[in-house]
Amino acid sequence: MAFPIPSHLPRRPNPQDVSSEILMKIDEATNQTLTASLATSWLAELEATIQATERHVYDRIHLDLPQFEQQLESSKSVQTRLQSLASNVDGLNQTLSQPETGLIPTLLRSLTAHATLTQESADATVRHETLSHLLRCRKEFGSILSLVEKGQLPQAIQSCAVFDQLLQDAPAHLQQTNVMLDLKRKFQAARSRAEEQLSEAYTRSVVMSPKSLTILPSVAVRQSETILSLPEILASLSETSLSSHLTTLRRDLMNYYVDHVLQQPTSLTISSEIPENRLTLFPSPPNSENLNTRLDNVAATLKFLSTHFMASLPPSESLTFSRSLCKPIVTSVLSNLLVPSLPSSFDLLSQFIALGKHAVAFEDEYVIRLLGDEKSDRPIKAWVDGMGGTYERQRRVKILDASRVIILSPEVTGDRFVVEVDIRQDNQPEVVPVQVEDDTDASWGLNGSSNSSEAVDDGWGFDDDADPESAPAPASSSLPATEPDPPAEEVAEDGWGFDDEDEADPSPEPEPEEPPEPEANGHDEPDDDAWGWNDDAPADSAQDTAWDAWDEPPTKSSPAVNKASISPASTSSPKMATRLEKLANKGKKHLNGSSPLASPSLVAPRQPAPAPVPSSPPPTTSSPPKKGPPTLSPVVVPKESYLVSGRIRQIINLVEDVLAEGQKFAASKIFLPIETGLPAGTVLLQSAASILDLYRSLYPVKFKDRLKTAVGPMQFSNDCLFLSGEIARIQAATAAKKLAPVEDRLVECRTRLKIMSESWYEDTVEHYRQTSNDIISQGAQGFTSTADQDRYDECETAVSRVVQEIKRLAQQWKGILNKSKYYTAIGMVTEAALSRVLEDILALPDIPEVESHRLSELCRMLHALEALFVEDTHQGSFVVAYVPSWLKFSYLSELMEASMVDISYLFDSGALVDFETDELVRLVRALFADTPLRTNTINKLTAGRQ
Repeated sequence: MAFPIPSHLPRRPNPQDVSSEILMKIDEATNQTLTASLATSWLAELEATIQATERHVYDRIHLDLPQFEQQLESSKSVQTRLQSLASNVDGLNQTLSQPETGLIPTLLRSLTAHATLTQESADATVRHETLSHLLRCRKEFGSILSLVEKGQLPQAIQSCAVFDQLLQDAPAHLQQTNVMLDLKRKFQAARSRAEEQLSEAYTRSVVMSPKSLTILPSVAVRQSETILSLPEILASLSETSLSSHLTTLRRDLMNYYVDHVLQQPTSLTISSEIPENRLTLFPSPPNSENLNTRLDNVAATLKFLSTHFMASLPPSESLTFSRSLCKPIVTSVLSNLLVPSLPSSFDLLSQFIALGKHAVAFEDEYVIRLLGDEKSDRPIKAWVDGMGGTYERQRRVKILDASRVIILSPEVTGDRFVVEVDIRQDNQPEVVPVQVEDDTDASWGLNGSSNSSEAVDDGWGFDDDADPESAPAPASSSLPATEPDPPAEEVAEDGWGFDDEDEADPSPEPEPEEPPEPEANGHDEPDDDAWGWNDDAPADSAQDTAWDAWDEPPTKSSPAVNKASISPASTSSPKMATRLEKLANKGKKHLNGSSPLASPSLVAPRQPAPAPVPSSPPPTTSSPPKKGPPTLSPVVVPKESYLVSGRIRQIINLVEDVLAEGQKFAASKIFLPIETGLPAGTVLLQSAASILDLYRSLYPVKFKDRLKTAVGPMQFSNDCLFLSGEIARIQAATAAKKLAPVEDRLVECRTRLKIMSESWYEDTVEHYRQTSNDIISQGAQGFTSTADQDRYDECETAVSRVVQEIKRLAQQWKGILNKSKYYTAIGMVTEAALSRVLEDILALPDIPEVESHRLSELCRMLHALEALFVEDTHQGSFVVAYVPSWLKFSYLSELMEASMVDISYLFDSGALVDFETDELVRLVRALFADTPLRTNTINKLTAGRQ
């Protein structure tokens, strides 16, 4: 059965001829369809097709019969020639390939015989050449062995060169043969033995040790009677071996006979006795050594080596070896003799100059001429010519190293000293005339007549343009006329009058028609003693008396008079308001803006206490003012002291020594100007300024942890300030001397040190100002909701912490800073805390009664800081001079518990001049309910400032 064709395969095309069609039909027939009739039909069809084809052929032939006959004849002719050609080819093949007589077999036999003969001839030729070359190698190798055994090493080395050439010229087919490889191994062994014996002979001819150098002119070869001269040995050594020996010789020569001789005192002896030449070194005592001897010893060594060794070298190697010694010798002379011997004292320079000249002569004689270094740039001469600059640079390095040791030495707390400074202004004279008033002088205006405002104005000198008629009625009418003046000690203890619990009210009730007394301001009577100071008094007299209390309390005879000696009756004068206003404005001038550190010199006045008043009793109201010129008395400018680190004194001493040495060096004229064209001594003089630059750059980095404390920055500020002043003193002391090369640098260093001192001082104060501000801001959180006990405790903790921090700072800074800076710094930190409290409390929109009492208590906690500004209890505090907001803050604590009548009274009397109008209005609205009285009071406050 036929294999079924898959449907996806292409089908066979229909047959084009009869045979194919019949075959297709036969293929399609099956057992059922195949019959005799079907087969007969196939045969008939096939017969018919054959007959049709025959007829077609016949018709085709007869269509062009002549042409057919012609082609038939041609075919027959081709067939005949093909048969003839085939028979001829068969005959030729028989002739060529006949095994016995054929041409090709005969030719192959002849060629084979010729090739065999040629190969035999070539083999014979190669064998002859190989044997001949091996024979020559054998003879030459035998000669080498004989020479080596006899000790004739130079001849053996020459024979080795010949034999080596034979090995190179050996036929190619002989190179890798066993006999040739074996011959090479034996030759290498023989040559190595010869070179080894030569090296051994060299080591016995040139013997170098740290103590002696021995050179033998000739030496016997081991195990032979042959004697070789040193030139023969050096000439016979291989290039590699000779280079190695010369390198070793140069190294040992530099170590033992150049470097060592230039570094240590040494004696040298030379002996030339048969059969050796010896150079010997002996250590010498250094006490009386002349450094020129060291150069002479090196020169003798070079001369000995040139005579007995370098003359034996081959000419090419001799020049190379001698020149290879030039640079190491010159470098050794510079690094081991001249540079280390460069004196550190100007007095020794003359001897060193002689040594430098000797070194230049040594370079000319031995380096240039003997060793043949004609192309050298003569570094020793160049160094000696620039010796002055080298001396200055080396001294500069040593000076800076010494200063670095001083600067980086550990901090020693006890190694400090006290420095005194004048506290006068820069344009103030040493002796200041102070105006001293008589007892009858009415210019103090403390107990002036109530009906004479002119006398009061003339005495105080406040608000000359103010209208006397606009002043309020004297407040003294509210006080009993029988009130005696309190003693000075009693008033001094409560000069400010802010402590309610310490005050008593001995005065009777006021008359009904008089203004009522304040009810809740913490005062039973107005007291101007706390701020009734006289600005017109000389500032220096106050400084002279107040600052002396830093070291010891003033005596009773001190010219400073306590402000409490002013009669309290005078505090009711209407001029108190004007006085307070001028004092507050004065403080605002010194502290303008939120950052008082912008101008430290204007932060607060230098005097820690108010200007003193005379010690005489105040004039009575019946005393007319005395007219006439004042009496002048000289007052010595007071001094203050601060601590400076002991290292600063060492730095200053070092700077002075360097300047003195530089001046002496510049004046000597023993050296030419240095290469840069600067005058002699310039580098040395500028080293003094470099010491200060090194201090400024190293100290903050080395002691960065110490500068993060409260004490470290202030001590560093003091040190920089003292350095700046000492540089100015040095410049003034050396004004007549030549310091031009370093004058500008010293001025620059002095300026930078002063700036650094001020910067560290200001940055430290600003840091603790911000710390105080942050403690209150984060702890109190605006003083809101203080009626709640927990919130009140948080506020109390923050205020207490600020007080403790400021007291701790005061304790740490007081022993370091001078008084002016100390009080200014503490005042700034205190001012920051008070300003934060003032701002937060005045910003409260509503203050109930309970909160007002608690806020007053919190404010009074900060009153404890007033004790930091008290030097003598008999003189009281001078806190207002350094804390501009103190008066305003003091009144704030009273206003928290004051009535509207009290506020109106204080406003009318001018006690609230430090408050802005909107602040007072906002405070009244926060403290009191919305009533007609509050509205009238606010209108009064608003109208009163217009």
